[in-house]
Amino acid sequence: MERDKESEYAVRIIELAREELACSYPFLTPAIFALEVREVAEGDVKYGLGENAEAFFYEPKGLVDDFASGKDVGDVLLHSILHCLFLHPFMASLHGDRKLWDLSCDICVRDIMSCLGKSKVATEAEMKGNALIAKLKKRVPVLSAEWVYGTLDGESVAVEWFREDDHSFWYVTQESGGSREASGNGDAGGLLRNTHEGAGGLVGNPVNAMGGEVIAGAESRRKWETIAGEIELSLQRQLRSAGGRGDFAGYFIEVLDRIERKNKDYSAFLKDFGAYEETARIDPDSFDIALYTYGLELYGDMPVIEPLEYSEQHTVREFAVAIDTSLSCSMEIIRDFLEKTYDILFATMNYGERKKMVIFQCDSEIQSETVISDRDELKEYMTGIRVHGRGGTDFRPVFRRIEELSKDKFFTCLRGLLYFTDGDGVYPELPPKYKTAFVVPGYECFARVPDWAMKVRVN
Repeated sequence: MERDKESEYAVRIIELAREELACSYPFLTPAIFALEVREVAEGDVKYGLGENAEAFFYEPKGLVDDFASGKDVGDVLLHSILHCLFLHPFMASLHGDRKLWDLSCDICVRDIMSCLGKSKVATEAEMKGNALIAKLKKRVPVLSAEWVYGTLDGESVAVEWFREDDHSFWYVTQESGGSREASGNGDAGGLLRNTHEGAGGLVGNPVNAMGGEVIAGAESRRKWETIAGEIELSLQRQLRSAGGRGDFAGYFIEVLDRIERKNKDYSAFLKDFGAYEETARIDPDSFDIALYTYGLELYGDMPVIEPLEYSEQHTVREFAVAIDTSLSCSMEIIRDFLEKTYDILFATMNYGERKKMVIFQCDSEIQSETVISDRDELKEYMTGIRVHGRGGTDFRPVFRRIEELSKDKFFTCLRGLLYFTDGDGVYPELPPKYKTAFVVPGYECFARVPDWAMKVRVN
């Protein structure tokens, strides 16, 4: 009976925590209610996240005791939700040092929670953790688990400074005969045992055939990639409505931009990537009703119509595109990339309006530089395009040239640089002042792209 009461209280506490999180961070609502919650038996992990980010596990007695002692259970739930959004469980198998990967993920989540304003009276251990994050952020403006994983190797950091939930299930693998093994930052043996025996209520991950596990993992990843995309778009709208103000929204977007989302459509990426500006123009579909009525009264049957002038239009005026001429890509792929890029970024162009898209071809040095101002010029460029170079790749000349053009006032409102490449080359050590994205046509070279840049696949 006591167990039933604890289970009932635990459910209420989690429901309350979800509602409070949704009220505090409405843009996170799709993620908050997408993560299932499941009870586990006493003696198993207190809090944990499933292998495919399919559920948040909790032990009722431990949760109720934490709540009674004043612990914010919502913090633990939000911690696990952010792991899902940043796809940490799905990338766990790619990293050999499990303890270091767990730590890197927890550090990034703590950073984001601080960004969300989840500050509290910190313990001595948490203060040490916050000091480490501050130290790391002096080296890069935005933290990612991959960067932290590669940076902290060899450093002495206590996992207790950051740990909130158990990651054991991230490393659960299917063995022959249906047995499962787990290792990580906790012991999931009891949890696995209860999964097989059915003890302690709804617990654990179902034991499926290997094919079922792979499919379930792929579907779950697609779900969280989609949710991450929805949240990013919501924050983009929030940032634009605030007139570009909002350090929190901007930082969260930067973190989401660094996620390798396999199902992110290149067209959607371009719409996010373009920093749209709002311009006033005459709106031919509306008019001043007061003048319209006055005209009817004055002339009988002849209204006075004057179009309104406060309609807003989203537009992008200046963009730079670079093509890595050492890339082993066909001319057809390059043409498709340029056409799609132009169509999305300049979709709002009015007839006769001229904009700037500078196209660089570069291997170890810039081979050509072409300014495109309208669709006719792009069509002419596409007809006669010839890829020059095919030598080794050095990305730095393009960045230096853009800096020169900006100093000469050729670029006055540059929105960003899209670099079409396989990712293999020499990168600038420091990030530029404008947005930069490396566009990769299906190659597995994302690891080479520096952390300060965005990266996306285009097929």
